[in-house]
Amino acid sequence: MTHATATELPAKVQRRAIWLLVAASTLCYLSIGSYVAVLPGYVLDHIGSTTTALGIAMGATAAVAVALRPFSGALGDQYGRRPLALVGAAVIGGAAAVLLGPGVLALVLVARVLLGAGDALFTTAAMAWVADVAHPARRGRAMATLGMSFWLGFALGPQWSTFARDHGGYEAVWIAAALTGLLAAVLVRFVPIAAPPAHRETSARPARLPRAALLPALAMLLTCYGNGVFEAFGIVHLTDQGVADGAGIGGAASVFTIVAVTTFIGRFAGGVLSDRLGPRPVAMAGILFCGGSYTVLAAASSFGAAACGAALLGIGLALLYPALALSVTRRVPPAERGAGLGVFLAAMDVAFGLGPVIGGLVVTASSSSFALWSATAVAMLALPLVFATHVPAVEEEHGEGLELAEESPGAPV
Repeated sequence: MTHATATELPAKVQRRAIWLLVAASTLCYLSIGSYVAVLPGYVLDHIGSTTTALGIAMGATAAVAVALRPFSGALGDQYGRRPLALVGAAVIGGAAAVLLGPGVLALVLVARVLLGAGDALFTTAAMAWVADVAHPARRGRAMATLGMSFWLGFALGPQWSTFARDHGGYEAVWIAAALTGLLAAVLVRFVPIAAPPAHRETSARPARLPRAALLPALAMLLTCYGNGVFEAFGIVHLTDQGVADGAGIGGAASVFTIVAVTTFIGRFAGGVLSDRLGPRPVAMAGILFCGGSYTVLAAASSFGAAACGAALLGIGLALLYPALALSVTRRVPPAERGAGLGVFLAAMDVAFGLGPVIGGLVVTASSSSFALWSATAVAMLALPLVFATHVPAVEEEHGEGLELAEESPGAPV
């Protein structure tokens, strides 16, 4: 095996590695997204269980992912990206295969726990892997491109899973989701870059969570808290404000489509701006856009106003994610990059988990409008954090070794 830094790797090798990881990530999120539309019907109608049980099953995935992300990243730093990504993709596929057994709630819970574990392993490894491979001057756009695969998978997953259920039953959904995860594992096997060699020098040391990732992670949590509030209570809030119910154009549900489409379109631009301007100003702009969106959405009484708020939110998320992720990769040493990104991703999960809980308490005590206005205040707390966070320039980064397969792009780690 030969070693090379990211700047020395041929551009075609970097591109091949990044796009294979993007393809594998899209497949994983197609599998994960397939549960959104069909699992409620499976639990409530097919199994005959309760809404409480459905809520526990849905929440189990996020809870497991939050708990495992930082530690899965540390494992990737110690033992390499490929083993973690392979196991994660295989577990995502295996989670769906579990549901081919008897239709009982216990298997649903097992599948959801496995799905959370697979998500934590694969996503954290893939994020760190892309950061390892990309040229430092283009790392932001590479990580943004990977982030686009999350949205694409979640956008398409519910559509094809509903189609599969309607034409082949729930078994067709689980088989397709299992094969999708396993295909992602096959693609991971052929990504040409194995892992940063730094992990071999530190494999004897216990895994630890890098403190340098905490401030960007906290900024992400504070800013995205309002997104969690809006996802949980947005439909009720907008319909109460006078926006029509329903999924068509002009309906409250289509506001969420605007958020997703805007984020997807703008994510790459956010990565390019982070590379050219530096992550700090781009992250601060993202915070301002997100905070402004919560205020607009709080006051929206028409679809047009709600659509403007949704577009602002999508732009804010498109800027915020690559900028803060890039901040993490520059602030933590390469040997701790996986752990740092794991902390960052876990903060996002916590934000989307706390939003419905704390937001629900605020809605009960006051109103949904006040919950969104207060989310603006929470997001603004992230501004001084980002402003005060030192982010090294690209030139200050340490040299980053990568392990490059000499001949076969699928050579083992």
